Amino acid sequence: MTTPGAELRRLRSLVADLDAVVWEADAASGRFTFVSQRAWDMLGYPPKFWIEEPSFWADHIHPEDRDRAVQAFLDAISRGGAHDLEYRFLHRDGHVVWLRDIGHTLTDPRGNPTVARGLLVDITRQKQAEERRAEIERRYRMLVEQLPGIVYLEGVEEGEGPGRILYVGPQIEAILGVRPEEWLTDPTGWVRHVHPEDLPGLLEAERQALRGDGRFRAEYRAIARDGREVRIHDEAVLIRDPDGRPLFWQGVMFDVTERHRADERAELSEARFRMLVESVPAIIYTEAVRDAEGGVTYVSPQVRRFGYEPEEWLGPTDRWVAFVHPEDRERIRELNLRCDETLEPFSAEYRVMTRDGAVVWVRDEAVCLRAADGTPLYWQGVITDVTERKRAEEQLREAEERYRALVENIPIVTYVDAFGGGGPPTSLYFSPQVTELLGYTPEELTRPEPLWPSLIHPEDRERIRRAAEEADRTQGPYDVEYRMIARDGRVVWVNDRAVLVRDEEGRPRYWQGVWVDITERKRAEELERALAVERAETEKLRELDRMKNTFLQAVSHDLRTPLAAILGLAVTLEREDVELRPGEARELAARIAANARRLDRMVNDLLDLDRLSRGIVEPSLAPTDVGGLARNLVAESDLVAGRTVAVEAPSVWAEVDAAKVERILENLLANAVRHTPPESRIWIRVLPGEEDLVIAVEDEGLGVPPEDRERIFEPFRQGPTAPEHSPGVGIGLALVARFAELHGGRAWVEDRPGGGASFRVRLPRRPPRA
Repeated sequence: MTTPGAELRRLRSLVADLDAVVWEADAASGRFTFVSQRAWDMLGYPPKFWIEEPSFWADHIHPEDRDRAVQAFLDAISRGGAHDLEYRFLHRDGHVVWLRDIGHTLTDPRGNPTVARGLLVDITRQKQAEERRAEIERRYRMLVEQLPGIVYLEGVEEGEGPGRILYVGPQIEAILGVRPEEWLTDPTGWVRHVHPEDLPGLLEAERQALRGDGRFRAEYRAIARDGREVRIHDEAVLIRDPDGRPLFWQGVMFDVTERHRADERAELSEARFRMLVESVPAIIYTEAVRDAEGGVTYVSPQVRRFGYEPEEWLGPTDRWVAFVHPEDRERIRELNLRCDETLEPFSAEYRVMTRDGAVVWVRDEAVCLRAADGTPLYWQGVITDVTERKRAEEQLREAEERYRALVENIPIVTYVDAFGGGGPPTSLYFSPQVTELLGYTPEELTRPEPLWPSLIHPEDRERIRRAAEEADRTQGPYDVEYRMIARDGRVVWVNDRAVLVRDEEGRPRYWQGVWVDITERKRAEELERALAVERAETEKLRELDRMKNTFLQAVSHDLRTPLAAILGLAVTLEREDVELRPGEARELAARIAANARRLDRMVNDLLDLDRLSRGIVEPSLAPTDVGGLARNLVAESDLVAGRTVAVEAPSVWAEVDAAKVERILENLLANAVRHTPPESRIWIRVLPGEEDLVIAVEDEGLGVPPEDRERIFEPFRQGPTAPEHSPGVGIGLALVARFAELHGGRAWVEDRPGGGASFRVRLPRRPPRA
């Protein structure tokens, strides 16, 4: 018959030796109230971390699994019932431990969740920590149980009262806080330290021992100096003289407070451990070692989920093997025999046939537990249901097959390249489409010596090499277009795109990429570019033709107008029938001279533009008062007759070609007169600077739009406000710009504050150094 203590030790051994972390948590708060010592060895943290720190468990779950695992755990304990999770946990030394968390939440009669219990199973198969932990616990228990007690001598008084303490060991101070001398000087002081409720029974036990065989044994409560209750186990023998008269009691007292508490806890723990073992969603079993007749010695009630009673699994090995699927049975029998012989850990996945004929996939793991001297004791194992995981793996295989079929049938080339290496990447995989694209087989392209770099067009090779090295360095996306030479010599354009695939720890694994044939697109782009060039050339010719027509129209108009005036005036002077007074004749001659000068300016402008275009004009630089030049031009020019012109031109000396600067002023002034109404004002300013000067001719006209401010300085260009009655040749502003550049300066136009245009020319006051 098994005693309660033996049963408790059996249950304790069962939980302690279980290759899993047993835990219990309060369902209302989610806090752990119990975590087995296996957590320390399996995960590197003592159980008190789990119990004292509410967020410890969640904080140490792998970041990628944390939200999912915590949410699933909270959902399970909030609704009651079982949960089965797999997640990664960060070991104290930094490595990752995969755990299977199998638990069950109990409810009260009203259906409210009360407590959750479960197992954490190390599915990374690291068993050594458990063995070290068990050895440490065994040594610690032996040390605690062999600590010495309090040795004492008590005199025997006449009558039946308590005797005087003759000697007490120094341990009394550590246990009760009383120094030995205090007990010796107070004859009956020890009586006051016995709990009042226990004193009568203690004295009666001593009297009975004195009257009987002289052996005293009792347990009672003692009151320590600080008020604590201390449980004492007291054993003594009566020492007699040769005549048989009692001399003294020789005894030893042990502090059994912890043992007593342990006994109290044991009664609760026995029920708790049994409920825990029999409530987790896994089958726990023990099996005899190398004993075919003994076989399975214990199976937890969870086996009923397969439709069997635990008793049906007990006994010889062949009994439980009979429940294994026929296709797996022989394999499991042989593995069981081999592990029983070698005592290596047993680990297998197989199918079990339930009583109703259903098939359940299980994972069965067991270790051989040994005594301190290494003698095998028994097998301790856990059977977990992995049917859902097997289904997921099957779905994953089907998905991989579908993916491969998809990759190898879409009209692009898929490839995998090794990461790094310092040279051209080694190709690990090419889809079959590469043969149709380039004429090479996947096997040819995945040889140890990379073939791919030699297939890149020579003009693109260096660019692509740099792009590949940069992608390896930055580990960023890779997206390039280049030409490749097919086996038959064809040039094939490809768009090469790849991304770096990383493992669960974030470390680079390989490049996953595709080649897309863009040859037809590139041909279309080349055709589009050729068409765009042709359109631009056509538009340029059309613009030149328009400029030619405008130029011919303007030249013919500007030539005919003064020629017609000269011809008319000359005919008038030539007629004999017209008598002219001397003043009238001089006026007609002056008008002929003015039109002749106009023709001269036009011809000179055309000739100057031609010479400037051919680069045969050199400036004749000499110190010149540019301000005075501007004042004289306005005073003598017939261009501004009848116009309001304001001149702000102080004396500003500069080394310039005076004739060219005068032409600049004259053309800017003619441009302002041509493009503004007669009543508009015109300003001429010469602005001095330390290194250069600025000539500004401004008007009150409509101004020049921003989009026309550069092109109006091109030959034969007209602004949008050119008068239709006198369009002009379109070379005046072009000459202004060319003459400014001849001096090392520049010409531009901007808005005049208050409205109108401000044409400006910047000239250096000293010639630039060669």
